[in-house]
Amino acid sequence: MSIKSKVTLAFIFFILIPFSVLGLYTYNQSQRYIQSQLLANSQTTVKQIKHTIENKIDLIESVSNNITYNYRFQQFLGEPYSLEKNSLDTYFNYAAPLVNYAMLFQKVNAQQIYIYMNNDSIPEGFGSFYSEKKVQLEPWYNTFMASTKKSLWLLNRADGGDIFRYIQKMISIEGTYLGMSIIDVRLSDLLEPALNPNIANQSVFILDANHTIVSNDHKPDTQALFDATPALFTQGFAKKAGYLYVTDTLKGVQHSIVMAIPIPPLLGSVQVAANLVSILTFIILLFAFYYVLKLTLSKMKTSIKQMDHAIEMGFKPIPILRRDEFGVISEKFNILLNKITLLLSDMVKKETMHKDAQLMALQAQINPHFIYNTLDIFSSKMEIAGQYEVSDAMADFGKMMRYNMESHAKFAALEDELRYLEQYINLQKVKFGDSIHFQIHVPSELLATQVLKFILQPIVENSVKHGFAKQDTLTIDIHVTLENDSTIRLCVKDNGVGIEAARLTQLNEQFRTSVYVGKGEKERESIGLGNINERLKLFYGEQYPLRLISTQGQYAETILTLPYESRKIQEDDDVHTINY
Repeated sequence: MSIKSKVTLAFIFFILIPFSVLGLYTYNQSQRYIQSQLLANSQTTVKQIKHTIENKIDLIESVSNNITYNYRFQQFLGEPYSLEKNSLDTYFNYAAPLVNYAMLFQKVNAQQIYIYMNNDSIPEGFGSFYSEKKVQLEPWYNTFMASTKKSLWLLNRADGGDIFRYIQKMISIEGTYLGMSIIDVRLSDLLEPALNPNIANQSVFILDANHTIVSNDHKPDTQALFDATPALFTQGFAKKAGYLYVTDTLKGVQHSIVMAIPIPPLLGSVQVAANLVSILTFIILLFAFYYVLKLTLSKMKTSIKQMDHAIEMGFKPIPILRRDEFGVISEKFNILLNKITLLLSDMVKKETMHKDAQLMALQAQINPHFIYNTLDIFSSKMEIAGQYEVSDAMADFGKMMRYNMESHAKFAALEDELRYLEQYINLQKVKFGDSIHFQIHVPSELLATQVLKFILQPIVENSVKHGFAKQDTLTIDIHVTLENDSTIRLCVKDNGVGIEAARLTQLNEQFRTSVYVGKGEKERESIGLGNINERLKLFYGEQYPLRLISTQGQYAETILTLPYESRKIQEDDDVHTINY
């Protein structure tokens, strides 16, 4: 079944029939519907008025909290007033401005802010600071102080004015009672959203906790309101004497908003005819919607055929004949086709380049293999001639070249690095013979640990270069240990001439800071060690520099510290100790 047929059936069963039944139901229940809508709209209006008033209440309480819970202000009220402690400066430059700024920048049009202090040593002043004794005779004072409440809203009508007061106890962090703050705001300012006819075009009453009318804007039948009060506060609305009364309670002030809305009269014949016209109009609109939907689906089907044709023609772009959503889809589809074409072209190029790179790599392997084979020929020739020592040296040299040229990895097993050192020492023995002694001490469990390649041979080469300067024999010891801080310590120690103290300090500082100053022959000698140092810090971190220890005329020791990693290439259960 096509989409067009599915949409047609869905339109009949899910839109046309249900909405026709709904229209008949609306015709029979129009009065009830209107009244329910009236109730919902009225409740929304009351909630809007309530929300606006409660925002003002929150702003007043926020102003009070900013003053009451100000730590420095609490310190001022809690400490004895003394001119020697700069209390006057604090009073004049901080406490009084705090209240004055609250009055200036508050957005509720508060009438006055009072601070009633429990500290009798602080003088009254600035029109806001008074002794708490002045409010102790108020009728609400004893009840409020005896309760656990920290704040209180009340309506003060004793002086003939309608004033709401927000009273809050001031208690320090330590729990010490410091007094109370009072913010006065006129009833007309606080309840202005309810009393303003521009916000609610119906009559609005304000009732206190005893359901006594505090204020109202128009004054409809108040007796009807009192008759409806029991049901009104039970279910939130009530109907009485042609009025719908809707109420909601204001938080904090414990007052209620009541809106009185006239109930419209019963529907007449004009309303019935209007309902019928509305239903017929709605049905016509439904059919018009179906026609537009059918036309849209036809255009969609045409676009799909164009896309299929474009794919069959080798991703040829489709023509864009429209500027609506279907035109945008066609444009995006053409962009997609273009990207697919480019990707296919790139894939072909990359595959060609990959094949060329493989061919070049195979060709490049010919030269190293030629060198290895040539060295093997020389080694075999020397062995036939009885030059075994030279033959072994050439074989070791070939292995070293193979290790250097064939592997491009940055890391190698510690065992491979040590074997590389053995081969290097074998070459040096051709020159120095038994004058050079070489020992390696390494636990077998560390042989498979991966380390940076070529970090030991330059150090050993440096020892050989400088070790024979003033002596005929040289001993080089390599110790590899696993430290308690999960690091591997590699020490290369020789019994050569050592390093001067000043030079030793200079080298260690260069390794630590990575600042190398090359001025002469001695500085150039440290290039190899500097290269090792930079590679260590680059791959392992700045906390792993190369370090030298030496006593001139006795020994020189190079220490490498590496983080111990669990990555291993192979395991060797034998203890690996090499002596030469």
